[in-house]
This record gives sequence, structure tokens and C-alpha cells, in this order.
Amino acid sequence: MNGGAVEMTGLLIRGSEGCAPDPFLLWDSLHIDVEGGTDFVCDWRLAAPPNNVLNAGGLQSIAALGTAVYLALFTDAFCPSDHPLAYLAGSDNRGYWGDGVDVETDQGEGPLGSLLWLLERAPLVAAGTPIERWAETLAMAALLPLKVQGAVARIVTSAGVNVEFDRVELSVQLYGSDGAVKFDRKFGLVWRQLR
Repeated sequence: MNGGAVEMTGLLIRGSEGCAPDPFLLWDSLHIDVEGGTDFVCDWRLAAPPNNVLNAGGLQSIAALGTAVYLALFTDAFCPSDHPLAYLAGSDNRGYWGDGVDVETDQGEGPLGSLLWLLERAPLVAAGTPIERWAETLAMAALLPLKVQGAVARIVTSAGVNVEFDRVELSVQLYGSDGAVKFDRKFGLVWRQLR
């Protein structure tokens, strides 16, 4: 051993030097409003200094919580036939294909996504409950894993119907254990009442 270093068959291993942190490689889903704010898409952005020094040229990965929210809310979950809103699914119960491949229930994982897609053509009152209460409930169910996994301490969802623009306006706030707001966004879910 020479000054904290070990030489082995031509390789030099320095025991007193820390390793650089690994880059966070889960890319961000960025919210982009289109059509005057009545619709949106999620897209990716290339990483660039100073935000992703270790991943320059890759996909940006600095907003993991926001990305988790988009995936939870806007991935179409499977609708079981006994769900109170199953009649709105018609013959397509949707569901995320990855749930059939890689759900480790022993690690506390469950299916990804929400049933918000059922509200696209829902009446103002579905299964005896106003559509805005369904939006709040379905969003809360989809986001609950973030609380269970300790990513957030509190989740608040609220919704209202904007009949003029055929929208259910859903607000989501996520709070950390210190009480600070970690995520705050309003989504305009496209909705067209069954006629």
C-alpha cells in the first residue's frame, strides 16, 4: 500500500477518493400547453449544463416529482368491470401494458395510472356522484403511491367543471414533510358531456 492507494496487476485503485455521483437518469416529462391552454402535451427536453452536467446530451432529468405526477395521472389505468364508472369504458378497459410485465408487489408496487380517462365523456353526475368529485377521487387514488413511498407528505386535489370550455379543471398540490409546496399545477381535462 502506497499513500492510500493499492496497485493490482497494473490497476491503481485509490481508496481515499470519493466517486462522482451517478447521474439521475429518469427523464422529465415536461408539461407544454397547446391550443390556447385548452390542451397540453408532455414532452422531453435535452439535458444541458448547468442542470445536468453528468448527463449532457441526454434527456433532462431534474423534475422527478413532476414526472411522477404526469405518469400517475395520465397513464390510463385498467378499469375493472365492477368499478362504478365501468359503464363509461365501453368495450375498452384500457390499462398500461407495463403492468403485465414489471409490477413487483412484494416491493409495494401496484399498477400505474389513473381512471381519469373515464371522465372524457361522462355526464355531470356519474354513478350518483358529481364528475368533479370523481376527478378528485381518481386523481387522489393515482397519486397515493407518492405518499406511501415517502416522496410527499400530503396530497390535495380539487376539481370543478367548466361547462363553457368542456373541461374538468383539476388542481393538484403536493407537500413535503416540512409543509412546503413541492408541486402545484392545474390541469384542464378535456370533457364532453354525454348527450
